[in-house]
Amino acid sequence: MGKPLFTVQEFGENNSKVLFHFAGMGTRTRLYKGPIGRFVQNGYRVIAYDFDPLIVRNGDVQTFLKVGAEVSADVAKQVAALKTKGVQNFAAYGVSMGTLMAIKCAAEVSEIKKVVVNLTYGSVAENIWTWWFIRPAKKRAIEQGYNLKALDDALAPISPIPHATKLKGKRVLLYLAKRDKVLLYNQSQQFKEALDREGVDYDYVENKYFGHVISGFINYNRPQKYLSFLAK
Repeated sequence: MGKPLFTVQEFGENNSKVLFHFAGMGTRTRLYKGPIGRFVQNGYRVIAYDFDPLIVRNGDVQTFLKVGAEVSADVAKQVAALKTKGVQNFAAYGVSMGTLMAIKCAAEVSEIKKVVVNLTYGSVAENIWTWWFIRPAKKRAIEQGYNLKALDDALAPISPIPHATKLKGKRVLLYLAKRDKVLLYNQSQQFKEALDREGVDYDYVENKYFGHVISGFINYNRPQKYLSFLAK
């Protein structure tokens, strides 16, 4: 058997509200000990997912879709089990690559009513096509016969933009960073524009000064914004 595509840990099991937390690429749940602790202190049972650190760099279309499908199915299963115990409050929080899972699960699991999106993509295919670090993934896609348009179509099940219409009736807190060199701002803005087109109710925070890592860190360490959003 190979390495698992994702792992799951739980914190604050006695709390009555549930937050599904999805880590960024190459990071493990232990890195988010501080934010997870704050969620627990504020009454959340945190179900935290992290992923094979090299899943994007070393993966291919089939792997990406498999991860998305399996994570969404696992979240739906968790929600169904928790509902039998009387839990009614479900939300999701994703950072960087983890936003793909947070958005997908919020779109596909009706009980998840709120989602925090801490620095996301527009088109996953466009990111693969332009970000130097995951050039091996682009090379594999080309070898499999994909051009950018075909790859965008194939990855629609995990891309934020196609899920925008499914977020109507839910609430979104969206963070973007103008100087982001990992998830390029002009690409990420496409998801914001999709939310506008679909009339999705969302709050928006833009960092104008820092790039991907620092902006994501700052967003985590300003908990009043996302905790008040989740509490509404």
